[in-house]
Amino acid sequence: MDKKNNKKLVLAILGPTASGKTSIALELAKKYGGIIINCDSRQIYKDMLIGTASPTQKEKEMVEHKLFNFVSPTIQFNASDYAILAVEEIKRAWANNCLPILVGGTGFYYSSISEGLGEAGSNSELASFLQKELEEKGLSYMVDKLYKLDPEAVQTIDTNNSRRVLRAIEIVTTTQKPFSQNKPKSLLPEAEFYPIVVTRPREILHRRIELRINQMFDEDLESEIKYIIDNYGKNAAGLNSIGYREWLDYFDRQISYNELKELILIHSRQYAKRQETWFRKKPGVPFVNLDEKEPLEMIKQKLTILL
Repeated sequence: MDKKNNKKLVLAILGPTASGKTSIALELAKKYGGIIINCDSRQIYKDMLIGTASPTQKEKEMVEHKLFNFVSPTIQFNASDYAILAVEEIKRAWANNCLPILVGGTGFYYSSISEGLGEAGSNSELASFLQKELEEKGLSYMVDKLYKLDPEAVQTIDTNNSRRVLRAIEIVTTTQKPFSQNKPKSLLPEAEFYPIVVTRPREILHRRIELRINQMFDEDLESEIKYIIDNYGKNAAGLNSIGYREWLDYFDRQISYNELKELILIHSRQYAKRQETWFRKKPGVPFVNLDEKEPLEMIKQKLTILL
């Protein structure tokens, strides 16, 4: 879809977990002839449907979905891998005169396309080694390792995010340059990105997260996780996700069933807060409170001008 300035539009519906991104994206995709492209680092994994709140079969029949549930849970999939595939899907949507709509809560995935990636690209062998080192020695060890390589990098990234820490080590090691010198390079210079962050008041978002977790348990999340362990092993990269990794301690009888559920709730709320904080650091990105009056109509009015 071409805009008046000859740029091609990419819409992005972003925001924290359980904020309501999916329903908004479906409405917009139906109205504007859109294709939904995953922008969530957990929904890429196959067989991880319940715990990642992946689109249902009914939703996929309503609108075409891309890059959902296609990667083996054993694979350490990074932003560089994602960007290459997402760019292909965006270009394919344009070629078919469809509006590409990125939907998800992984800010680093979105920025890998909208702002670009550094020249380092990826080193899958090194990434795999670093992941094993993380599992054996823990996040604190990896942060110390990054500090020894590039002290400034530790000050500029979220050191509580293991993927971000490993990626920084990978970049610094590969380029032999400080992380700050790995300048982004646009993968889609012809694109005009229009991101919208959907949100909710904190107490409402917390209730929605709790309802979602209860629903996951009702849908037999336990069986899904047992299937992943049986077929991919306990060390599968996908099991490092919130809502999955807590079950390992439960199966090892280190925590009770009630403690398991409470931990998933706490970790999910903490993750939602980190997601929102990440998006708020991006200047100029509009936030839409889905509990305000007619938020969808506000978005449609904006898009009518752009399209």
